[in-house]
Amino acid sequence: MGNYYRYDAHCHIFTLKYVMKEVKSLLHDILNRTYPWKEPKVEKGLLGSTGKWKDLKNLLRQLYEIIRSSCGSEGENLDFLLDEAKKAFPNDSYRIIPLMMDVFYMLAYPLDKDEEPQMLKGIKAALVDEKEFQEAWNDILEDFTSYVQSQNTTLRSTKGGGGDVKIDQVLKIIEQEKSVKGTLTLKASGLKSADTLGFYHTEGYCYHMDKLMELVGTRSGQLYPFVAIDPRRPGIIDTLLSGSFFNGDARFYGVKLYPRMGYDPQCKPLDAVYKYCSDNSIPITYHCGMGGFPPGTDWKYTKYGNPENFEPIIKKYPKLRIDFAHMGSTDDTYKWAETVNRLINENDNVYTDLSCYVSTKELDPIMKRFWKDKAKLKTRLMFGTDFDVMYFTGKVTMENYYNNFKATFTEDELKMIMHDNPMSFMGIKD
Repeated sequence: MGNYYRYDAHCHIFTLKYVMKEVKSLLHDILNRTYPWKEPKVEKGLLGSTGKWKDLKNLLRQLYEIIRSSCGSEGENLDFLLDEAKKAFPNDSYRIIPLMMDVFYMLAYPLDKDEEPQMLKGIKAALVDEKEFQEAWNDILEDFTSYVQSQNTTLRSTKGGGGDVKIDQVLKIIEQEKSVKGTLTLKASGLKSADTLGFYHTEGYCYHMDKLMELVGTRSGQLYPFVAIDPRRPGIIDTLLSGSFFNGDARFYGVKLYPRMGYDPQCKPLDAVYKYCSDNSIPITYHCGMGGFPPGTDWKYTKYGNPENFEPIIKKYPKLRIDFAHMGSTDDTYKWAETVNRLINENDNVYTDLSCYVSTKELDPIMKRFWKDKAKLKTRLMFGTDFDVMYFTGKVTMENYYNNFKATFTEDELKMIMHDNPMSFMGIKD
């Protein structure tokens, strides 16, 4: 076998700059009294006065832990990912499906089943004082700097062929993001053919989007990115329904939903997304693991990721192609995986992927419990690396990750999960 495209159906091209820019935007909206808390009447400065910005400090630390040492550019991360894939399968070419993530609303009010976004009537915006903004941001960065310096002196990196990166490189990026000036002057996204001014811009989200679109423009035919949609981001669904994200050469090819951030898949605004994607043959990848970000299975919004929440949506939109990413990973009972497998057997357009399965010990139960005697799963299961989240955790090298899959699946099976099934999910004919 060989000489065909292999797909990484689930990965990320994050950088530390994206993380820092988005946390900075979050801080701005808190100071501006426009951040959509669960209790909109929260007064200006409450978070800072009661906990010295504890929530934001913890958020920055947690984000750093899943992408730490991602100090290079998005292009450098992509090159590393492609190089590692080429080492594993030297005779083949590669296509990458990077998924955006929208973390901005993880501290916001939750959006439950059948609920509409809140209008936040209790909030009255206040002009942000730049000095206060800078002082608060400095406080957060001082904590972050101390945290980084308390870690190991070298960290895994994609830069320079996957060697170590010095802490000094991380500190340099922190220094580059220290100024709060210019945070409010956000450009339109790099989607050249689209009007994307209609949704609420935050610096990190737009930076992340721009960088992905730059890669799409310079790496023709290699990237098929998915846009992250959070129904609490004002205007984002209207922009999606306009088709702006999916037109032109620099565009997105699917939608990424991460209910673990705090919204039920059956909240009212997402119904329009499902209908649009169903009508226009746009696939959706949906985080479906008991773990993820934030870490741990006891996160307060873990329940939103249960695949059972999607069953009514599948019944209503049977043509909608959905990838239940991670196949319910970190669930020792495999209850979520059982549900995913049932939904695959009962429906024609349900898929799943094994991204972030970092050992043969994790892969074997999937093989023995689902793959061997479930013929339909073989036509719906996809390979994904979950790079760079998986890589920077330190749990496994990219070489070992690929080798684990090669040890678990035959070459014919690898072709199915790395080529045939992703092409079917994406609706790609060539």
